[in-house]
Amino acid sequence: MDSKLAAQLDGLNPQQKAVALHDGHCLAIAAPGSGKTKTLAVKAALLLSRGKSVTAVTFTRDAALELRERILAIAGQQAVSMLLVGTFHSIDLLMAFPGKQKTAMGADILRKGHSRLSRPWEIVREGSRRGFVARAIEHAELELTIEEATAVIEGIKSGHSKPETQRHAELAATYQDIMGRHGVIDFQDILLKTNEALDQGVISPLQCDHLLIDEFQGTDLAQFKWAMHHRKASVLTAVGDDDQSIYGFRRALGYKGMTDFAQQLRAETVVLGINYRSHAEVLAPAAKLIALNKERMDKALTSFKGAGGLATWERYGERLREAEAGCERARHALRAGRSFGVLARTNKRLDDLEAECIKHQVTYTRSEGGSVLKSSEMAVFLAAMSALLGLDARDADVLLSWCGVSEDDLKALHAHYGANLLKPKTKAGRKQVDLSPNGKRAFAHIERRFVEWSQVLESGGVDYVLDKILRLLTEHTDDKRSKATLEIVCNVFARSTHKSGQGTQEGKDGPGEMRARVQRIKEMIAAPSEDKKPGGNPVVLLTAHGSKGLEFDEVWILGAEDGVFPDESSSIQEERRLFYVAMTRARKMLFISAAGKAPLSPFLVETGITRMPESGILNEGQGA
Repeated sequence: MDSKLAAQLDGLNPQQKAVALHDGHCLAIAAPGSGKTKTLAVKAALLLSRGKSVTAVTFTRDAALELRERILAIAGQQAVSMLLVGTFHSIDLLMAFPGKQKTAMGADILRKGHSRLSRPWEIVREGSRRGFVARAIEHAELELTIEEATAVIEGIKSGHSKPETQRHAELAATYQDIMGRHGVIDFQDILLKTNEALDQGVISPLQCDHLLIDEFQGTDLAQFKWAMHHRKASVLTAVGDDDQSIYGFRRALGYKGMTDFAQQLRAETVVLGINYRSHAEVLAPAAKLIALNKERMDKALTSFKGAGGLATWERYGERLREAEAGCERARHALRAGRSFGVLARTNKRLDDLEAECIKHQVTYTRSEGGSVLKSSEMAVFLAAMSALLGLDARDADVLLSWCGVSEDDLKALHAHYGANLLKPKTKAGRKQVDLSPNGKRAFAHIERRFVEWSQVLESGGVDYVLDKILRLLTEHTDDKRSKATLEIVCNVFARSTHKSGQGTQEGKDGPGEMRARVQRIKEMIAAPSEDKKPGGNPVVLLTAHGSKGLEFDEVWILGAEDGVFPDESSSIQEERRLFYVAMTRARKMLFISAAGKAPLSPFLVETGITRMPESGILNEGQGA
């Protein structure tokens, strides 16, 4: 054994070393922050040093790349032909069509296998797939969203669930018929077709000595069956945590999958219970919470760091105040050089805090879709401000359309006035344009308002003008979520009462301040994707689901209200696991907040975390 590998092995704790050294089937129950990736990397490198071939399977491409790099950093590049690392889907495609592998990675493993498949699988494009689902929904005469229908179809295809109604059966059958006619398959079909080919002997299981599977709690029925196909050809090691099984809506087996693995393979079970990430003040309440779940594997959690952290909660009268407090804490953390993650049960709940970050120029990244910057409400509010300030006359078209001016009327206005639709006009000039009665009323109303608002804005009445624009826009939408988003967007443009921490706010005069702010937001929206990735140490906004696998010095969990977190549409055990995952992303400090009059989340009571002291700790004292 070379010195590098020996040092890595010596650096493992007794439980990690037991997993790395075990020669038979093994189930490692890995608590949050327990060093599972390090353990897998050392085990793989050790096996490679002994001349064994190794396949490691992950759920995401990023996880596969990280694990591969860590294994080869220990084992060296000379082991690459005996090592295959990838996702379930990528490895299945190589099993079916081994000739597609263009690198040396896993060459020895793939060379020993066989596949009699000749016709390549064509993967459907996502846009086409959604279109096919929509056609199947229409044919089956169902009232389902694309996402709901996809879940029904995938459940039936995988055998995880039976059709609840004849129409559900028709939905799945129609979708499969359409896919068949186009000669394409979806990503789920890659797994199902691979298992079918394995059953029929058309392809062979991977010819490797050891198969390592990460995040095993996330496996569904098809992935579990795939693993069991390799039980004779390979020694299996599964690493996962049933307490972090948060994808029940994707049919993840969680606790059942892990217990079935242990029982069917008579696998050695090892608990990795030492958490190297979180201080005891964060880990202890998280452990207290998750212990209340009934279907879970027994494990004791220990904080390696011990005391020195903080966990607390607070309720705010409204979401805006919650967002202001969260943003202020984020600014404080960034100034101190600490990473800061803001987590919420749903992506929508992040909107208020994102608006605060934009308003106070706090560097942030939003890892998932649904950014306020991308909303139609931001587009129309920005257009209204831009047109009012004379930055771009073309923006008046967006505002007028939102306010009910028809396309025919807009064509007539453009033909007569050009792009500058809201420039003051004479009464005689207005009469020359042939507009519908509704178009005349709407156009005249907005034109008058713009004259008034321009004068008010020149005198510094920023808040007055913003309120009037908000009222105008909300009058022309009946959608409650749209109205709420407009209020959030309006707050982005409101005058900042703080210094940003990265410079002072824009000029103090009304028009000058707003022109700078509007221009800055336009530039943020228009920047190429690669330029939108902030450098340094930004605040990260993401859902609790999206936070899996990440960690931050400080974490703020928004929306700890009953009916929100836990979500009533999910099981209480799954929601408790999700809250547990969110809590254990924090290294040192954990802040949990609720807003409004809704009852507090029962999870707050279950954790035993104490409320924030009246003196406050957001900017000083323990929180400094």
